[in-house]
Amino acid sequence: MDIIELQNLLRRYGLKPNFTYGQNFLVDDLVLQNIVDAAAISAADNVLEIGPGVGNLTRLLCGRAKLVLSIEKDPAMLPILKSLKKDYKNFRYEVADALVYDFPKFFAGQEYKVVANIPYYVTGKILQMLMTAEHKPTSVVVLTQKEVAQNVCAKAGDLSILAISVQLYGEPELIRVVSAKSFYPVPKVDSAILKIDVHKRAEFNIADEKKFFGVLRACFAGKRKQIHNTLKNNLHLDQNSVGRILEAAKIKPEARPQELSIPQWIKLIEKIQG
Repeated sequence: MDIIELQNLLRRYGLKPNFTYGQNFLVDDLVLQNIVDAAAISAADNVLEIGPGVGNLTRLLCGRAKLVLSIEKDPAMLPILKSLKKDYKNFRYEVADALVYDFPKFFAGQEYKVVANIPYYVTGKILQMLMTAEHKPTSVVVLTQKEVAQNVCAKAGDLSILAISVQLYGEPELIRVVSAKSFYPVPKVDSAILKIDVHKRAEFNIADEKKFFGVLRACFAGKRKQIHNTLKNNLHLDQNSVGRILEAAKIKPEARPQELSIPQWIKLIEKIQG
């Protein structure tokens, strides 16, 4: 679907890109194919698509998958979804907020993959939701802002809360960069296809995820500060306790939050909670 075809489609349904929902529609057929190929969709796969929009990616998914469930937040897209439902027997849709929709229940007892072209402003929340879901997908392929994809794939030395929350549960890979010119309207930044292969078995053992991420957020609130100051100021630990905790976790007091590896974070938080 090129820009002219997209504009004609939007005109037919009386639609315009809605910036409230962060709508920038992908009009590059090669990139659409790259997304589906990266997800390795087969006739045995169940797929969760977040933000189908005008349905250009949806059609490719329905042509390959066993079942596609698309969650669309914008009710104005309902006529397009109804049209897709007529064309594909393996297509289901819900007009809902993906952040609160109970998709694990929909796929209960079944494996599923996530494929999505999601608005930039909710990327972090959606990835964290998927990675911490009780019934996780086997893989996630999303088209997102290039800087976000690079952030997720970062190594120790440049880690963020988002990178840690993804890498705890899966292996991220930046598949390719996508030019802003591949979208209508054209966004101000380039995008990237990000793939996450979700671990079948947990590689890291976290006793209490809520406490883990609570400590993580407190520490990253002082990202530029040395870890001993962050622990003292943000977690209100006394200097002696901080010294004992860091020594037990084998972490240098002058290290900064982004420099710690995931195993170091797990060890550190275990010592804090202990």
